[in-house]
Amino acid sequence: MSTSTPPSEGDFRRLYERTSPRVYSYVRRHCHEANCDDVLAEVYLVAWRRYGELPADPVPWLLGTARKTLGHLWRSRDRQQRLIAELHGVQQLAGPDCAVEAVERTDLLTALAALDLDDREVLLLVGWDGMDAAGVAAVLGVSPVAARARLSRARRRLARHYDPPQTATNRSFSLLTEGN
Repeated sequence: MSTSTPPSEGDFRRLYERTSPRVYSYVRRHCHEANCDDVLAEVYLVAWRRYGELPADPVPWLLGTARKTLGHLWRSRDRQQRLIAELHGVQQLAGPDCAVEAVERTDLLTALAALDLDDREVLLLVGWDGMDAAGVAAVLGVSPVAARARLSRARRRLARHYDPPQTATNRSFSLLTEGN
């Protein structure tokens, strides 16, 4: 098969028909099915361009070309994954929108100010001091059942005064209103 002129369409078609099942099997073992046709097309494009260099038995040469093409695919995929990870890291550094958090915090503090002192104290013991119902009971000198009841009532009253935006996550409000 070593000629220096480009192959005729018929010669190349015969080469493809004779060798492509073996080359495809090799490629399929080494990559996802969605990429197989692209890799196979690249292998035979190289074979077309270098047709004069093909040995009498072209399958090993074609498999070597497939191996190199797969290597390019893997390196490209690795670069994409590193870029995605890097972009994800940049997004993490950006953090939440401070203006939205400031508005949410102001709204929450206004709602807390509208509550009576007992409700506010119970909610702040849970949300800001990290107490559970047993801790609240110990601080207030009441039973755990009474502390849970006070906490439940205070949460309902706070919810009446404060309606967090649906699009933003309001961590402070969720700390105050989630059950323990």
